[in-house]
Amino acid sequence: MIFSMRLKTLLLILFFPVLIFIYSCGATSTVRYDRNKENEKKEVKGNNYKETFDIAPYRTKIEIKKKPVPEESAGDMDIWYGYAERDTTSDSVKTIVGTTNGFRVQVYVTDNLEEADSLKSELAERIIQKNIYIIFDPPFYKVEVGDFKSVGDAKDLNFKLTQMGYTESRVIASTVNIYE
Repeated sequence: MIFSMRLKTLLLILFFPVLIFIYSCGATSTVRYDRNKENEKKEVKGNNYKETFDIAPYRTKIEIKKKPVPEESAGDMDIWYGYAERDTTSDSVKTIVGTTNGFRVQVYVTDNLEEADSLKSELAERIIQKNIYIIFDPPFYKVEVGDFKSVGDAKDLNFKLTQMGYTESRVIASTVNIYE
């Protein structure tokens, strides 16, 4: 009997805090929603005002001076600052001395060889870079441009190609050729 009395006391001591905790965590929904309705009423009452501030006298006139742009011959390449002009004398065959780790700009990936070849021809006409490759990585043909040792040069060409409409172009790490 003493044992059962102690057990009842122990259960009461443990159960009572749990019961208080569960009861105190509950809230009625009506109290919560009534508070929100009171706040809405206050907001509606506070919005009855007239706009009296006029910003017109405080506006400033901004003048931008235009710098004269030198006129050059028409063509796609004339708008790109920092890119060398086409050199028709350097169209001769270059000798590959070796290879090294570097960067290229991957312009397009397709499973159609004719598509890749036509893009290579189009790129050869539109950009200065003569190093345009079609790499076959089964089952895809990848059109890549350039042999860059620094990522900055590759990013410059990638930006140029993106501006020209080749939005899928991206810089990739690759083994690049070193020419004589």
